[in-house]
Amino acid sequence: MKRRKPLPAVLLIAFVVLLPATAVRAQEDSARVQGSTGTTMLTEPDSTGWSVYLDNDILTPRPRDRDYTGGISFTLTGHRAATWPVSADSLLGIIDNTAGLPVENHEAGIYQTHSLQLGVAAFTPGDILVTSVIPGDRPYAALIYLANSRLSLDEKNPDSAQLSTLTLGVLGSTLVPGAQRIFHRAIGSDTPEAWSHQVSHGGEPTLRYSYVRQHLLASGENQYARYEIKPSFEAGAGFITDASVALSARWGTITTPWWSFSPDRTEYFSQPATGLAPGQVRSGRELYAFVGGKLKVRPYNVFLQGQFRHSDLTYGPDDIRPVMAEAWLGVTGQLSDDYWLSWELRYQTSELRVEPGDRPLVWGRIFITRYF
Repeated sequence: MKRRKPLPAVLLIAFVVLLPATAVRAQEDSARVQGSTGTTMLTEPDSTGWSVYLDNDILTPRPRDRDYTGGISFTLTGHRAATWPVSADSLLGIIDNTAGLPVENHEAGIYQTHSLQLGVAAFTPGDILVTSVIPGDRPYAALIYLANSRLSLDEKNPDSAQLSTLTLGVLGSTLVPGAQRIFHRAIGSDTPEAWSHQVSHGGEPTLRYSYVRQHLLASGENQYARYEIKPSFEAGAGFITDASVALSARWGTITTPWWSFSPDRTEYFSQPATGLAPGQVRSGRELYAFVGGKLKVRPYNVFLQGQFRHSDLTYGPDDIRPVMAEAWLGVTGQLSDDYWLSWELRYQTSELRVEPGDRPLVWGRIFITRYF
C-alpha cells in the first residue's frame, strides 16, 4: 500500500551538498574547565573511552517483537573521534560554524569534546510472520549509520552545555534484515518475513543534524547521596525532523559530571555518548537511579513516511501523530574502576493514528561504558 508522501524534510541534504567541500582542521584539545559537580575537565586525550549500546524489546518486562524492535551501536570518545578517516567531524564543524554555534577557544574558556558512533536500527510491524505489507501498521525499516558529536562547555557558565550531532546513514540496506534473521534464529524467535517491503528497499543515503542545549537546574548532596535535575532542549532536521523539551533526574552515589548523564539525547537509538578525561570522575563507586520525560513535536519521520526512493508502505501527515510524549527510567552502576553498566526502560506514545499501528512503543536498553 502506498500512501501520500510528505515533502521530505531531508532538504538538509541539499544544504550540505551546497557547502564547500573543504575539510575543517580538527579543533585543538580541550583544556580545563571547572564544573558545578567539583570535577575538572582536563585536556581531551586522544582516547577517553568507549561504549556499547544494545536496544531490544526483549529487554522489557513484557517483550514485544514490533515497532522499534532493536538496535546496536558502538561509540568511541576522545580527540580520535575527530581525526579518524571515517569521521564526519569536519563536516559537522562546517555546519556548526554556519549555524553560529560555539567555536573552541581556550582563551575565551570554551572547550569541546568529541565522539563517534557506528550503529544500526531496525523497525518491524506487529505481525512479522505476514509476508506482505500490513496497511495501517508500521513499515519495515532499517538504518545503518555513522554519527559524530561535539560537546561544548563554557567555563564562564559551567551549568550549561551544548551538543551538536551529525548522523550520516543508509536506509533500506539488506544487511540489517540478514543480521536480524540470524539473531532471531539464535534466540529461537520467529523470523521476520517481509523485509523486501522495507522503507527505501535497496538502499538510499540519508542524514540528520541535531542541536541540544542542556542546563543543570538543581543539584545537592549529603554524605549518602547526590541528586541532579537537568532540563534540555533539542531540535533536529533530516530523516527525523522534530523539536523537543525534556527533564531528567538522577539520584544516588554520583561521581561523573552532570553533562555526561544524557538519557534525553535519544531518538529511538541513543546519540553518541560523552567521554571523560582523567580527573573528571570523582572518588567513590558510582550507583544511581534515573528517570525522565520528553515532549516532542515531530512533523517528519522517514521510518514511517519514506524519503525519495519508492517504498511499498508509507504514510502521509494526516496519518501521523505530530505530538508525542516519552518517558524513561533506569539504573547505572560502576562495575570496576573503569567500567559502567546501565539498564534503561523507555516508553513512547503512539506515532500512528491508524489501526493496527496506533499503539505505544516500549523497548529496553543495556549499555556498557569504559572510561580510560
